[in-house]
Amino acid sequence: MEVLKTSRPLTAVLLALALTASPARSGEPNTTEYQVKAAFLFNFLKFVDWPGAQQSPWIIGVVASNSFAGILEETVLGKTVKGSPVIVKRLPNVAAAHGCHIVFVPMPVPAFAPPAGVLTVGDDPHFLSAGGIVGFYLEDGKVRFEIQPDTAKAAGLRVSAQLLKLGKVRE
Repeated sequence: MEVLKTSRPLTAVLLALALTASPARSGEPNTTEYQVKAAFLFNFLKFVDWPGAQQSPWIIGVVASNSFAGILEETVLGKTVKGSPVIVKRLPNVAAAHGCHIVFVPMPVPAFAPPAGVLTVGDDPHFLSAGGIVGFYLEDGKVRFEIQPDTAKAAGLRVSAQLLKLGKVRE
């Protein structure tokens, strides 16, 4: 598998988020949990390579979750990655994700074929089995993520070795 090399400061940011973020456990994600997930999504832009021409701006799509989209918009407001701004796009479904770099799906989904070149991220326990690339989960009250590198590769994405080390890899 082809992986990218990234700087240690970026690794430190993701590691700090993973180790210090402790959202409360409940059936519905709370604001703190959403803030942690939003920070992860922003930082994923730095740890994944989208081959081909760089699009400007970076687009993170959010499927059917206005509350999460609002928190994500606050998180990325005024920020750039590799010199390009980051914007949030609200989507009615995963099929509308064309043109996005990342799409977050905060609900259960049936099996789906992710659009090529899109990093799909979800927080349903069955998201990866349904075809997603990155799945958030809670462990000891902390937000963690699991990644399927083969699914990422099939989508035309290259994931950095540092991101693979920070997440739990599912083969």
